[in-house]
Parts: sequence; C-alpha cells; structure tokens
Amino acid sequence: MLILSFPLASQQMLHTSYYRQNVAPQLFFDDKGRPTSGILFDITHAIASQLDMKLEMIPIPRKRIQQSLIKNIIDMQCAANPKWYKSKALQWSSVIYNNPDILINRQGITTLSDLSAHKSLRIGTVLGYIYPELTTYINNKNILLVTSMTPADSYKQYRKNSVSGFVSASIEASYFFKKMEDSVIQMNNNDIHCVFSPSMRKKTIKNINTVIDSLKASGEIETILAKYSRVPDANFRMTDVIAE
Repeated sequence: MLILSFPLASQQMLHTSYYRQNVAPQLFFDDKGRPTSGILFDITHAIASQLDMKLEMIPIPRKRIQQSLIKNIIDMQCAANPKWYKSKALQWSSVIYNNPDILINRQGITTLSDLSAHKSLRIGTVLGYIYPELTTYINNKNILLVTSMTPADSYKQYRKNSVSGFVSASIEASYFFKKMEDSVIQMNNNDIHCVFSPSMRKKTIKNINTVIDSLKASGEIETILAKYSRVPDANFRMTDVIAE
C-alpha cells in the first residue's frame, strides 16, 4: 500500500461513531458490544493510520449522528450518504464505494414498477430508514412497511413468511442465504462517503480525501470489501469501489 506522509496533525484524536444497526459485515462486535472488525472498522482505522492519528469509535444511535457531528461529539462517520442527512453545514469526502439498497422478494417482482400491481404487500424495512424509491407505492397502499431493528431481523421475518419481501443494503444482504425463489431489485446506487463535522478543518478534510483516494488507487478498499464478502458472486451483492 502507498504510504502517505502528512505534517503532524494538530487534531491528534479522530472521533467517529458506530451503532448496533451496523450489522455484519459493516461491523463485528465482541461479547461486550465493542466493534472489533468489519468494513467500517477497517476503513476508518486505515484512514486514521495513514494520518498518524488515534481513532476512537463512540457508540451513538443512528438518529443522533447528525446532531453529534454538529455538536463536535464526533468528527466523522464513514458509512454515510448525503441523502440521509438534512443539514447543509455538514462536510463530505469523495465517494469511497457504493452499497445499493435492494428489494428481495418471492413474488417474482423484478422492477419497482411491478409493485403497482399489488395491494398491501408486506415489505420488511429497517426502523429509522427512509426509502424515497418506495414512497409512491406506500402512498398508493401497494405495499405496507413492516419495520425491524436490522436487515438481519427483516431477513428472519422473510424466511418465516411474515413478509413478502424486504429491503437491505447490498453488502449486508451478501450475508443472507439466497434461494432460487428470490428475486432481487436494485433500488439505487447509495454512494458511501465519510461525513464530517462542520467545524472540521479544511486541511484535515483534504488530507482524509487524499488518503481515501490512495486507498482506492492501491486497491485496499477493494481488498477490504472482498475480505468480508461471505457469498462470492452472490446476486444479493451489488457493490463497487468508485474510481476517480
């Protein structure tokens, strides 16, 4: 891997966050609930290492991430998309990779427009997440959302036939067993970035972006994604590193 050299940063500690909805392979936890590995873990630690900064991962619920960034409780969060946050004051990295939302179903539905032919179809989703691609079908009562805490919980509901389909990010879905009866619809691209506190210095953000570009160019981001790819060539996974 290319080793970068930066002047000693005045910001010696880099604070980031995690939450329990960061399921495998984004994060793996020890028996005390502390993250020990995973895509998010490896990427953020690689960034901190290249900057010669210490990293602290703070447990913060997903709904409080924006507030925590604005209040400087954390400096960044590297599993983020601008569409998920309302504040215009937040700062952003370049794209690291993409992680599309996908709709998995056993109804033979292969495009989102096919949902219009259904009525009150129960679809599993994750609590607190918004899916703009489904808004029309929710308003027209083509589908009913059944919320769970994590995609893994939605998957369990799906296999018990409690829902007819469920939504998951592609990376997380790569850890679910796919059956012949399952159809998969890609709903979006979901470019994944680091989001930064409004007060983070421009120079620090520039350095982080330089590191991210280096990690992509050297193939390390791809290596991290491949490391946690549990189901090789599975149709449940549609993930790419974004090239510059």
